[in-house]
Amino acid sequence: MVHLLLKFRNTVVRVFSLLIFLIATTTAVTAQDENTVMITSPDGAVTMTVASADGGLTYAVTYKKTPVVTSSRLGLVVDDQVFGEDATVGKAEKYSANEKYLTRGAHQVALNKYKGARIPVASEKAPFVLDVRVFNDGVAFRYLIESKDKAVVEKELTRFDFPAGSIVWSQPESNGSESPYSRKKLEAFKANEQISLPATIVLPGKAAYAAVTEAGLVNFAGMSLVADGKQGFAAQLAGDTRRTGKLSTPWRVVLVGKDLNTLVNSDVVTSLSPAFSWKLFPNAYNTRWVDPGRCVWSGLAGRGPVTLENMKYFTDKAAALGYEYNLVDEGWGHWKEGKRDHWDLMKELVEYAAKKGVKIWVWKAYPDRRGIIGLEKEGERKAFFKKCKELGIAGVKIEYFDVDPDAQDIVQFCQTALQDAAAQQLMVSFRGAGKPTGEIRTWPNEMSREVVRGQELNPPWAPANVTLPFTRLLAGHTGYVPVQFGKQRGEVTWAHHIASMAVLSAPVVFVAADPQSIIQNPAVRMMQRIPTTWDETIVLPQSEIGELVVYARRKGTTWFLAAMNGQDEAKTVKVDLAFLKRGNYTLHEVSDTSGKQDSVALNSRRMSRWSSLKLSLNPYGGYIGRFEKIIPKTAPKPEPAPEQVPAPSARPALPPTIPAVPKKTAPEK
Repeated sequence: MVHLLLKFRNTVVRVFSLLIFLIATTTAVTAQDENTVMITSPDGAVTMTVASADGGLTYAVTYKKTPVVTSSRLGLVVDDQVFGEDATVGKAEKYSANEKYLTRGAHQVALNKYKGARIPVASEKAPFVLDVRVFNDGVAFRYLIESKDKAVVEKELTRFDFPAGSIVWSQPESNGSESPYSRKKLEAFKANEQISLPATIVLPGKAAYAAVTEAGLVNFAGMSLVADGKQGFAAQLAGDTRRTGKLSTPWRVVLVGKDLNTLVNSDVVTSLSPAFSWKLFPNAYNTRWVDPGRCVWSGLAGRGPVTLENMKYFTDKAAALGYEYNLVDEGWGHWKEGKRDHWDLMKELVEYAAKKGVKIWVWKAYPDRRGIIGLEKEGERKAFFKKCKELGIAGVKIEYFDVDPDAQDIVQFCQTALQDAAAQQLMVSFRGAGKPTGEIRTWPNEMSREVVRGQELNPPWAPANVTLPFTRLLAGHTGYVPVQFGKQRGEVTWAHHIASMAVLSAPVVFVAADPQSIIQNPAVRMMQRIPTTWDETIVLPQSEIGELVVYARRKGTTWFLAAMNGQDEAKTVKVDLAFLKRGNYTLHEVSDTSGKQDSVALNSRRMSRWSSLKLSLNPYGGYIGRFEKIIPKTAPKPEPAPEQVPAPSARPALPPTIPAVPKKTAPEK
């Protein structure tokens, strides 16, 4: 009998303990008092507090009780009416999510896990709902306003104030966001100084990292920030937004985490965007015509004009490299040969390329340009896309947004262009458009979006290459056009350029280098094997914004280790290989040649997760290694020899227009 009583008591204790645990872990929205609502992330680390006091509405964000965003104003001005004044918060409607979905970027599978609350904000003249979601690695909120009439959003009053002593990495606001990022103390910003998004914030003492951006930007003006010269920034919209009916703003996002790896791997931005249409993309990111890859491009290659014959030449080179695409730049719209117009000649090129296993991308302007009709008007855009589909063109690169790319009409153009292109099974790349805000989840056919200071401009390259992964790329993929071996190589080493392919990536990478220079480079085999999409990414702890990037990235069972030095001094970096799985790997390495920027050293060796690896980086140097899993066999394998560029007789024959690889380019051992 005693035994049964003790067993019953222990069962009651376990049940009671479980109930206490469930209550503690599921209660994520609390009210400290009638004027305050707190929302806490599923893991309890991130908290957003919304409060009404003295007639105003504010919010604050903490990470493990460390202030990230200090008390900051909330509000909008719509039709001269201020939303957020004379306001009080009501009882929050709680909701949550915990789901996984396919994505492309730092990894293949994304996690959408948050605690949310829709908070009614009462006001005699301007009531609205503040929709809040708190993730384990960030917070997001938006304004919801019920309306049946036309409305004009004239101004946003949202502020982002940070703790004193914070460091801000940002770039000045400019069309196309092609200004360089720089490091500045929060207090050093002058009043009315405008910066683009995303901006990255390092809290005092590196207590945490944060980044401000936006997500779910559809049919609304984009946001930048304006400094107040004190302790923070105010939201700045790119002109008025005109809407009819229910009004919902884009999500205002603050990413937060303990380190750079957390920021780089955050899924907050894509999780806040609508999922794709299964009708348009029946196999999600594996839909047949949505095909990542590498693309040669004549724009910076210095190989002559955009003629049909020259584009056949570039197609030959793409085939020789095993690259999937060739981009035909501006100028093809003026092709003419006797009675044959540009479409006839483009058809010839597409058919020529198809025989070599290469597909064609074409360049197209948004406005009418140089006598050629652009894509701005719906009818002309749809007709152009239809013609591209008929010819077998794979994708369209759209450029020359000659107005503010964050303006409402340009934002909406990008959405409709992606939809119209998807209807014709075309991929799209944007140059000069606004920052990504999660479009890749809604439109898997968006393969790159520039919004970056790329290699179309002038060196130096190193400062950007070691800053962009932790600033601009937090918003989404880019169109950086990596790699140069000629006059545009700048101050960085060949290995640095090659490593940039693995770090500054997008589903379709448009390579800047003359493809012949890639064919002749000793590291050609590495550049043929770097993927453009990844299953897993780890930012190693040696990484520092503006100084050093060290990435480990996995595709299938193969790992890549990429490092870029952003400083004018040599560095030695010891790497922990714990990211490797069990078993042995063959490591193929492309390293700097000491004291020489335009050269590489190749090496191959056997490694495991227990091996030690030390990288020697030149000033502005780089490194990239490829770890290939060794399949165990009964007989032991000898130590692998360094990866070689095969002699011309051992390689697949190159097209007649491309010289064979000369023996002098054989790799150093």
